[in-house]
Amino acid sequence: MRAALTRRYGVLPPLLQETEGGIGMQRSQLGAFLDGLASPFSEPFGEHPNGTPLYRRYGWIETDAITNLVYRAAPSLPARQARVLALFEGPSGPTADVEMEEIVRGHPKISARWVSVKDLRPLTMQEAA
Repeated sequence: MRAALTRRYGVLPPLLQETEGGIGMQRSQLGAFLDGLASPFSEPFGEHPNGTPLYRRYGWIETDAITNLVYRAAPSLPARQARVLALFEGPSGPTADVEMEEIVRGHPKISARWVSVKDLRPLTMQEAA
C-alpha cells in the first residue's frame, strides 16, 4: 500500500496509519483516508469543450515540460520527447495532451495527441542538457 500511494501521489502522505478492527472497520478507515487525500491535479487553467477541467500540474508533470514518452503497451518502441500542453482526468485515468515531432513522408511534423501520464518519464540529465 505504501508503494502504491508513493507511485500515485509522488510522496507518502504524512498521516499514514495502519488500520485496525474488523474488515468493515478497516474499509471505513481506508475510505476516510482516501477521501482526505488531495488531488494530484493542481492549478486549473481552463476546460475542454465538454467541460473537463484542464490543469497545469499533475504530480511531477507540468505544462510546457519536455518529457520522455515511453508507451507501456509497446515497450519495443524507443522513447520519444514530448512537450506537455495540458493535463486532465481522462476516461482511462490521468491524461496528458502532448505534442511531439514525428517524421511523416520523410519530413518532420509536430503532432498533438493524448497519452496516459503513466507513459511519461522525466528526462535524464544528459537528455535535458
